[in-house]
Amino acid sequence: MVQIALGGDRRRKQFGSSSSMANNLENSINQANGKFVNFDQHREKYTTHYNALRDKVYSEWKGSGVLGKLVTGYTLGGGYGDNLKVSMPDEFDLVIHLTFPENDKIIARADPRKPGNVILDMSKVMEIIRNQEHNKAVFELLQKIVNGKKQLLEDKLQSWLQGIMTQTLNKMDKQIEVGGEISPLSYKKCGPAHTIFVKGRYEYSVDFVPAIKLSAAQVVLAPEQMKYFAGTPYWDAIPKPMKPAQNENPSFRASFYDAERRLLHGKNNLKNAIRLLKQHRNVKNKANLKSYYIKTLFLWEVTRQDASYWQKSLTEILIDMLSKLGETLKLTSKKGKLPFFWDPKLDMFAELTDPQRADMFNCVTKAEYTFRRGDGNLTGDIENNVQSSFSNKEKDKGAENKSPNGNGQKTSPKPNQDCNPAKPNEQKGAATSSPKPKEPKQTVEAKVQSTPNKAIPKPNALEKKPVEIQTGSKPKTKVEPTPVKPNPKPAKVVTAPVQAGQAKQNPPVVAENTNPNGIKEKEKSAEAQNGTKPKAKMEPTPVKPNPKPKAAN
Repeated sequence: MVQIALGGDRRRKQFGSSSSMANNLENSINQANGKFVNFDQHREKYTTHYNALRDKVYSEWKGSGVLGKLVTGYTLGGGYGDNLKVSMPDEFDLVIHLTFPENDKIIARADPRKPGNVILDMSKVMEIIRNQEHNKAVFELLQKIVNGKKQLLEDKLQSWLQGIMTQTLNKMDKQIEVGGEISPLSYKKCGPAHTIFVKGRYEYSVDFVPAIKLSAAQVVLAPEQMKYFAGTPYWDAIPKPMKPAQNENPSFRASFYDAERRLLHGKNNLKNAIRLLKQHRNVKNKANLKSYYIKTLFLWEVTRQDASYWQKSLTEILIDMLSKLGETLKLTSKKGKLPFFWDPKLDMFAELTDPQRADMFNCVTKAEYTFRRGDGNLTGDIENNVQSSFSNKEKDKGAENKSPNGNGQKTSPKPNQDCNPAKPNEQKGAATSSPKPKEPKQTVEAKVQSTPNKAIPKPNALEKKPVEIQTGSKPKTKVEPTPVKPNPKPAKVVTAPVQAGQAKQNPPVVAENTNPNGIKEKEKSAEAQNGTKPKAKMEPTPVKPNPKPKAAN
């Protein structure tokens, strides 16, 4: 059994914890949970509009010739389906189930090239329906979307569905009327999803995700994972493109969404902790921390803990899970990993670059540190930091991030997919208190702005002032530090000794302006080093003994 690194208990000892302070932090976190994660005030209006669009598109698919024979229902997936949605209800994920004639004759095999994926052998299905008149159209379709080995091809299937979705929107005149209001629609293929973007009063997106529905008898899982799938009647094979995209691709991502939902159900504070982590991710704009990564972390923890663990305080669970997430992200000689729950040979973090991991690691460990300090001594400043971890200055709810619905859902960001510019990294504009979220997203990370260094004068001002004033020293201090002696290298007498003796508040402005590489220019006069044009009074070369050096005018 795969273990996710531990660290919560030993780190808790470093900070200590008192019950009174812990209770205060628990109250603060619960307050943030209710204030910044809940979006019930918008739910009904958005879902009413979404339901109308869903029904219209689905009815068009059902009436679309061959596809109508394959479509056998849909499931609301993603954050909504798991009841893990945070921020505005502006993204919906709909899994469209496809079932072929003689569907139970499909042979699913693990893809040896790609852990977590399966190959679907359609040879027996095609052999049976070859001479069936009522399935003639389906057989002709299969001939176009399988390879020579009769393996179903992801890219061919998606190309066919893409054409149907384009036709569907054309039939709808790329708009939909709901409650007397017309909303413009646009379409884009995003990874495995066919995404419709809705504009107008309610701006949101709907991902229609095709999925080949397969029975439990056809499942391809190791014995350990079968324990957690047991009792689930079906699973899905998602046509998720490879990275980079491949032609004639027979590999589909195995999705066990229904089994995952059962594993997360009835675990008290588990879902609250997931929502808070997702909200923190949104507020800090860490789009690479996909929601499915967070969900996977909790799936592994469900297998390690008994049911009583999830009855602990939200504070304790949140700190523990931040610690475990940090362990999976850390960059060490033994780099952290996040195994795919249904096939641990697949490291879900393998697609991330080191800078991406480091960025997320720093964000996670900083949050963990803040909560641990608050757990031991919740000062006013720490409480403000806790609240700001879940809210930005505008009290907006961070945009929900989406995932490449490679696991039968879209619950996390998908930065690598070719999607419409309206959804960069699948991260939409920040939601506001209005049901018309058109406000630009506000960055909510606390930023410290350094004050300008007023001690350094502007270059133009320097050019108009004598050498003594440019360096910020008094004329006597500048000109008469010691008696000037003849020296064949006057540059040393004018610059080096004076700069070396300057106090910290008098920086070597001249040297920085004229010699940025730090190399001493021995052949230049003081005037040249200070950026002024040579004047008769300012040309001390050659230097002659003079007990009273000529003062600058």
